[in-house]
Amino acid sequence: MVQNKPIFHGRLKYDVFFKKIFHQKHILKAFLNAALAPELSSPIVDLSYEPTEFIITGPAKLIQKTKHDVIDVFCITEQNQRILVELQKGTDQRAMARFLDYQCRNYSSQFQTGSGYNEVLPCYSICWFFELQPPHKQIKEIIRLTSDCKKTAWNFAWEIIALYPKNIPESHIKRQQINQLEEWLLLDVVQDTETARAMHGLLRTQEVKEAFSQMDLSDLSEEQIRRIIFEEQYAENVDLYEEKLRERERENKLEIAKNFLAQDIAIDIIARSTGIEAQELEKIKQS
Repeated sequence: MVQNKPIFHGRLKYDVFFKKIFHQKHILKAFLNAALAPELSSPIVDLSYEPTEFIITGPAKLIQKTKHDVIDVFCITEQNQRILVELQKGTDQRAMARFLDYQCRNYSSQFQTGSGYNEVLPCYSICWFFELQPPHKQIKEIIRLTSDCKKTAWNFAWEIIALYPKNIPESHIKRQQINQLEEWLLLDVVQDTETARAMHGLLRTQEVKEAFSQMDLSDLSEEQIRRIIFEEQYAENVDLYEEKLRERERENKLEIAKNFLAQDIAIDIIARSTGIEAQELEKIKQS
């Protein structure tokens, strides 16, 4: 049994729910149409999930993969416009540089080395800030590439769309007058079952209702709940979070190494498989 601070209702800030909800194509399509409605001349009618290998390479592979889930999609609108969209999540202002980095990488991913630049697809990055209270009252902020000239040939659709669930006006909830985008943002502001029941009555969009019903913790395994508690405890302290992830990775490798040693597998093979130095493996074997 998990002996930690109780969590009664899921939040999109947790990877397990972020992946569960937005890896359902019809739900993601409905959300993107709500978030991008003013930017697109026609709604998205189809989408396909794209790989994000560029994000989880290098020495921080475990940390990046575990801590920063990103969803990249290629979309086609009703008017047959093709666009690239990236969905990211972060806790506070420290995530801004990462959001900018990933959006730039996503934009450049459409260009193959040595190819021309005859067609440039619109590129949007939608970024959820789960705990940030920005210095304004908007729930949606758009960051664009702009020129200081009134007339310019620099016409590229490159946008970061920042979402702030904490900016949903309390009066909208009390009066039950929430708009469509606010409905989606409610998926992250509910943290207990009683409030969840009350919030559910505010929802009108079918896909939001469906997503909301899947945020119940009762369907999760004990290991998934442990993972959520782990994120909750360490997400506010990035350095501690990463340190704990490294500790867990090392513990797992040591456990594997000990099992291999017990089976008399050669130390050089174990070293290559786990990344643990042969000298350290010798000490473990002799202990």
